[in-house]
Parts: sequence; structure tokens; C-alpha cells
Amino acid sequence: MKHILLYFFCSLISVFALQAQTRLYVRGSAVPGGIQQLTKFPTNVSGRNTFKFHGKLLPGNLYITTSNSANPSTYYAPKLVDTDIVTNKADYVQKRDSVGSEWAVLFEADNYRFTVDTYNKQLTGELFVRWYEAWICGGCVEDEQGKGISGQEGHWQITSGKQMEQNWDDPNVFEWTGLLKNYTYNQEPKRFKINGQYGWSPKVLHPFTQDASVLNAKELWYNGSEDYKWRISNDGYYYIKINVFKETIEAKYLGAELPDGIRLTDEAFFDIDVAGRRISVKAEKPLMVRLVSVDGSRQMTSSGSDVTLIAPHSGLYILVATDGQHSITRKIAVK
Repeated sequence: MKHILLYFFCSLISVFALQAQTRLYVRGSAVPGGIQQLTKFPTNVSGRNTFKFHGKLLPGNLYITTSNSANPSTYYAPKLVDTDIVTNKADYVQKRDSVGSEWAVLFEADNYRFTVDTYNKQLTGELFVRWYEAWICGGCVEDEQGKGISGQEGHWQITSGKQMEQNWDDPNVFEWTGLLKNYTYNQEPKRFKINGQYGWSPKVLHPFTQDASVLNAKELWYNGSEDYKWRISNDGYYYIKINVFKETIEAKYLGAELPDGIRLTDEAFFDIDVAGRRISVKAEKPLMVRLVSVDGSRQMTSSGSDVTLIAPHSGLYILVATDGQHSITRKIAVK
């Protein structure tokens, strides 16, 4: 009986420790400045949090600790010594000292991103890959060309999605200003989510809870296991800004009428079709179109209102189209 009570008491302590953890830090030769606090993120389960790092790391060792003191009492150490910080769900254990507690960082880069899941005791890390587009899609998004109920036809259509503008100074930032409205003829008429391509997969951004207010939103849930959406309360014009690297979002309600001096985000101004290695681009106005392989080794250009380019090989390409006033960049997969 004593053993059962002791086990139960220790389990309660363990659960309490998981719930009570509010700060985590990284330190070591791999961390610029020697020590940094991780950013606390919510999850889709109430009462749980994760901790995230976004930024630069140097070659060396990295330690995860529960305090910023010179001699921390708890380290989150990889089960396998010297596990690379770029890893897919590596388990960790808690240790009282730094011996064998280091995570390996093999080279310098500005795009390290990792998540510490204190509930499942796992770390997931990556080198973030740049996004080239982001699209707002949903029932509250204006139908095709604003022509009425024939646009989305009740169901969400990717063709009615609104492309966000990529920031010139920070390519991880995308912004959009436009109309969101309760289109009652659509499914989920007050909801939307954000896709990382002109399609429903593979990259999708969600809130952590269903019907989260976009005006109160702060964090993004990348490829969440639940298809949650943000919800609008009022019809009108919104400004939405996301940082796909830092996984953040912010939004403002601008009013039922567009304020003076505020510019709406331009609509995508061309149609694109990919069939095999043939890429067709059509627009009402003449375009300059450039196709570049992701490693930059191959490049083709053409101009006109109806442009066809033949990719020399299968693979990933970056398509850039401009009419002299507006430019759009899109990532293209050629089979």
C-alpha cells in the first residue's frame, strides 16, 4: 500500500512539474550571446505548452535548461548523446548536470528552428526552408471576382483564395489587406485558414483552437493535426500579417469601409498551368516571366500575355512574373 501511495504521489509531482514549467533556456557555445530564453507556445490541448527557438546558431554544443542561473539544476538531455539539434522527434531525459546533456549543432546558420514538447518529452528540429507564397482561403473570403454565389459554389475553392504579399525586407513575412465577410452561401462562412501554396497541401497554417479570433491571434499552428480555422466577428476590411519562420500572426480590423490611404492587396494577376515540363502563364497585360531552378543554375525568361516555358528537367523551380507594376513569385514542382 505504501508503494502504491508513493508511486501515486510521485506521479502527481511529475504531472505538476510538467504543467508548472513556464520557462526554458538554451545555452552553450552554439548559442549567440551564450544564453537565450525559448519562446513559449500554446498547443491544441488546454494546459499544455511547447517551447520554441527561431534563429541563428553556431557550431558547438547546446544545452536546454529550466533556469538561466550559472548552475542550472535541470537539463533536458537527448537520450542519445550528441543528437543533432536538426532532428525529427528525438526523446529527451532530465539530468542534474551538463555531462552528456549537450545537443550538437554542426554548422552556422540563421534558419534554425526547433520545438521542445515538455509533455511528451521530445524535441523536433529543422533548418527552415523559405516560403514563396501564402494564401488566405475560407468561407469568409470573397468569391471569384466578387461575382456572387457562383464563385465558391458553397464549398471552399482554392481559386477564390487571396494571395498575401511577401515583404521585400523580410521574405518570411507575408501581409494582406482586404475584405472578409460572412458569405452565408458558403460552408463555414466566417472561417478561414492560410495555405503555403496554391493548393490545400502540404503546408497549412491553423490556430490552436477552433474559431479563435483572428484579432486576438498571436501564434500559428503549422500543419496542425486538427483542421482548425480562425473566425471573424464582423464583416469588413482586415489587415493580416504572418511570419512563417517565427510562426506568428497579427491582425487588425480596419472597419466596414476601407479607410482613406489604405491600399488593398493586389489580386493575383495571371493564370498558371503546369502539364509535365510545360509551364503556361496567361494574363490580360504583357508580362515578363522568369523561371529559375531552386539552386539558381538554370534560368529562362520570356515575355507576352500568353507565355509558355519548357523546364529542362523535372524538379523545383521559382517562377517570377511581373507586369512592371506588380510582381508575383511562385514555387513550381515539375514532374
